Amino acid sequence: MLEFLSTLSKTKMIPRSGWVSHGVAMQDVESVAEHSFSATVIALLLSDLELQRGRRVDVERVLRMALLHDLSETLTFDISKDYLEYLGKRGKEIKDEVEASAWKYILHGLADTKLRSKYANVQQEFDAEKTLESRIVHAADRLDIMLQVAEYTKRGYPKRLLASLWNSSDRELRSSKIESVRLLRKLIRSLSKRADSTK
Repeated sequence: MLEFLSTLSKTKMIPRSGWVSHGVAMQDVESVAEHSFSATVIALLLSDLELQRGRRVDVERVLRMALLHDLSETLTFDISKDYLEYLGKRGKEIKDEVEASAWKYILHGLADTKLRSKYANVQQEFDAEKTLESRIVHAADRLDIMLQVAEYTKRGYPKRLLASLWNSSDRELRSSKIESVRLLRKLIRSLSKRADSTK
């Protein structure tokens, strides 16, 4: 249990290195914990909006997944799509292998086998992205990237520096079958436009 808690505490200090590779100054880079918190709140909002639309959503499962989804980054940092380009065709496979290995190590820090199994199942569901709950968390993850790009441009970072992150997230969200995802995407896009117009 101590090893698991130690890994958890690192999330507050580990920077999201993808921002660094896009020219964001180190003092402005969000931590893994900051991203996880924001993505979790977005996932909660998406879940509640979908519940209001009459869809059945296991909100507890969504929150568990959102809170745990990037825990492996305490060991691997965030392996961005830009990094994967250098690895060629096997890039995604290599990333998946590295993150799976990191997850095994993290879960090994949990002595309680029931908890270990429960957390492993949550992470496997997230990775598979087949359930509504996992799709909500993936969408929340991408929406948070867009929200963070809007924040950085508001702080004065040139939009072109972050355009590839914005565009890839926006493209993936545009075709979402989850209505509330499309709604939040539009709201973040309008927030970004508003920030641009005030410069």
